[in-house]
Amino acid sequence: MQDETIAVMADVHGNQTALAAVLADANKHAATQYWFLGDLFLPGPADVGLIQLLQAVHPEVWLNGNWELDMYAIMAGRFHLDNPGDVYVARLVEYACQHVSAAQWRMLQGHPIAGERTVNGLKIGVAHNQRTRPGGRDLYPTQPQDHFDQFLTADQDLAVYGHTHQQLMRQTSAGQLVVNPGAVGQPYSPWHKFFADQRAHYALLHIDRLGRVDVAFRKVDYDIQKEIQRAIQQHVPYPELYRHLRETGETSTHDLPLLRRVNAEHGYVEQVAKFFHK
Repeated sequence: MQDETIAVMADVHGNQTALAAVLADANKHAATQYWFLGDLFLPGPADVGLIQLLQAVHPEVWLNGNWELDMYAIMAGRFHLDNPGDVYVARLVEYACQHVSAAQWRMLQGHPIAGERTVNGLKIGVAHNQRTRPGGRDLYPTQPQDHFDQFLTADQDLAVYGHTHQQLMRQTSAGQLVVNPGAVGQPYSPWHKFFADQRAHYALLHIDRLGRVDVAFRKVDYDIQKEIQRAIQQHVPYPELYRHLRETGETSTHDLPLLRRVNAEHGYVEQVAKFFHK
């Protein structure tokens, strides 16, 4: 056994510039393993660059999140043209289908939503959210203690998960450790002063050869304007919504009146209907 420093990352959401900055920071801190907990694509440009960045560090853990499962459902035609939110995601998935190869999709679809690793004698649960489903709000930071008690199995020492976009460390009632690294590409806080800090989030999990644990939450500066220009140059759909997201942290995913208007202006309903044979 050797000391291990694990870079735990989640929720890139298409933000390639943020991911590159996080990987550089992890390398600077001598990470020996890389774990990715899901939500690689969307609403930022979904392309091979994101896949290649992750593949270059040979992640020991690579999970699917709720956005990946939503993408696979849309690729199978499971969405509604009369729902502007569905059309929004479908148009982004159409873009992804034009930039990611069939072989890469097969690779991505083969990833699980949860698993388990043992590092220097510690049994660690890994998940995007719950072990059996990647979505939901039951592991948000302010949820009741019993939600976290039930998240780990009785023999796990520690668990890491993503999805909430908020850095977190807390214990189960039995004293097991629960860690969320926050979001690489789309960090969130309900507190407005902290929400204004849009640096890229991840965590370093250091486990020495004796099984002793240290957790370091990282926040990494990156060039937000560079990411916006990258998206524009790559002709990502909804570029102004992506600009707004990157500059403010505010999503448009659930702003249905706005999405309905933008979809109508660009003919996106007809476009995705044709592409997905709806």
